[in-house]
Amino acid sequence: MIGPLGYCADISRTLHWGPGAQPTRRQKQLYRLALDEIECNLKLIRPGITLTEFQQQAFLPPEAFHENAYTCVIHGVGMCDEYPRVNPIYRGTNPYDGTLEAGMVICVESYMGAVGERDGVKLEQQVLVTGDGYEMLTNESLEPALLD
Repeated sequence: MIGPLGYCADISRTLHWGPGAQPTRRQKQLYRLALDEIECNLKLIRPGITLTEFQQQAFLPPEAFHENAYTCVIHGVGMCDEYPRVNPIYRGTNPYDGTLEAGMVICVESYMGAVGERDGVKLEQQVLVTGDGYEMLTNESLEPALLD
């Protein structure tokens, strides 16, 4: 999406849709896992953390989700997706290191869906790295039907 002044606005939401339809227990489990990953990794956002440290401390989903996992746990955003990028640790070490700095805009990503399963959940939050953590830039709510 194009955001203010032509900069990239990058968020993801999974919605449960259908008249009178109720989410399954599995759909709620997947949503909870994706949200747990986002919340865990948001706690790591601060100036001075290296990309290697971030990768080592990032949420580790159950192995059943590794093959379909999103390609990164965080990435930078400006005019498009850009530096820095942190890969999930089970996909090998990052090709480079660096440090998160105040003023960077970062997207925190999650996809939970196992190979062969019908359902999957994709969530993403966009934040500004501040002097002591982060400021949430995403103001779209989460899906209440999928939260318990």
